[in-house]
Amino acid sequence: MAGRAEQERDPVYFPILGRLYPARISSATRHGLARGLLHYRWLTWLWLSAIYSWEVYRRNVAKDAPETVAHPVAGFALVGLMLAFTVYLTINYRTDPDHFLKRRVILTEIAICALVLTADVWVYGFADHAQSIPSIWVVASVFATAIAAGQRAAIITGIGLGLARYVGWLPFAAPEEDYLSLTRLATMVLLTVAAWTTGYLLKKLEAADNSITTFRAREEVSRTLHDGVLQTLAVIQRRSEDTELVELARTQELELREYLFGGSPVDDDLAAGLRSAARKAEQRYGIRVEVITAPDLPRGSTQSVHALTGAVTEALTNASKHGQANKATVYAEPTDAMDGILGLARSGLELVNEGTIGLFVSVKDDGVGFDLEKIKVGQGLSRSIQARIEEAGGRVEVDGRVGRGAEIRMWV
Repeated sequence: MAGRAEQERDPVYFPILGRLYPARISSATRHGLARGLLHYRWLTWLWLSAIYSWEVYRRNVAKDAPETVAHPVAGFALVGLMLAFTVYLTINYRTDPDHFLKRRVILTEIAICALVLTADVWVYGFADHAQSIPSIWVVASVFATAIAAGQRAAIITGIGLGLARYVGWLPFAAPEEDYLSLTRLATMVLLTVAAWTTGYLLKKLEAADNSITTFRAREEVSRTLHDGVLQTLAVIQRRSEDTELVELARTQELELREYLFGGSPVDDDLAAGLRSAARKAEQRYGIRVEVITAPDLPRGSTQSVHALTGAVTEALTNASKHGQANKATVYAEPTDAMDGILGLARSGLELVNEGTIGLFVSVKDDGVGFDLEKIKVGQGLSRSIQARIEEAGGRVEVDGRVGRGAEIRMWV
């Protein structure tokens, strides 16, 4: 809840635009974007100042071009104004990373961008020059507006800055020129597209931030309940002689596990698939199943996940029905691809899909065990377990001893 609250920020009021809502992203993400925009402003300012200085030198000093810059001093003043604003933001970032999102700061930057874009052609004295004075430095204002006030405000800002450049060009347009040519509207198109794209990316960042916040909250709750409530329920089931109380504790444990770890498994989520198989076995056969997955367990291919979850389901069924097991442990971890390839070579199996190798799963129970020579002819092991895994390009090892339970190890 705290993480979600951190993302909610008050709406801002812009002249004419009215009430606008900022991007709902965490402070860490927002501050990272602020730092990135500072770097962007500095890099683009260094570029534009170098290009403008070169143009003034080439045209007014070296006389390498027919046209000279009409107002070079004014141009340098505009370059200095952009520098002053960049320095101002840099200084304030140290004490307040969100300073760049304040309404007066946003409006000041938009005003500076509009001024420089409008005065660009006047400074040069002619319309056709290689690069405008602000270059792409002005895009930062569109980014900042999108973060501070949303996609709609950013798009309007982009259109407005494009119009400022267009208005500054009009007094210098030749009578025969097309006033609506795409070349003259290029700045407006660029800034509008940048505004829309920024808004779109911010929406994706919002979704990612929400997912991360939800995941962290769920992990915290899971850790707390696992260390407390779930263990207490497990103790009640082991020590209580009241069958009704034991059944109630078991039901509550299953419901809590469903909430914490459950949900419908997706096709490539092995951990969710294994938990689903464990729940079904517990509900159908009463066997207690513990699922342990490595923290770095990767998602597998749809084929490998389906094969492993199906094989685990069958292994748990065999453990309960034939092995008379009361408890089973399902363990999953990533494995080195070369280990899987060597294992296939040892077992004489053909490698079907090398890309799916990298997952190891074992099912170990506390049942009566079995005679390995006799169990190999069984339908459950040969067809439902070995066949599934081999079709996915994997291999199976079975370790069963009479009176000592059984373990089925699978690599895919």
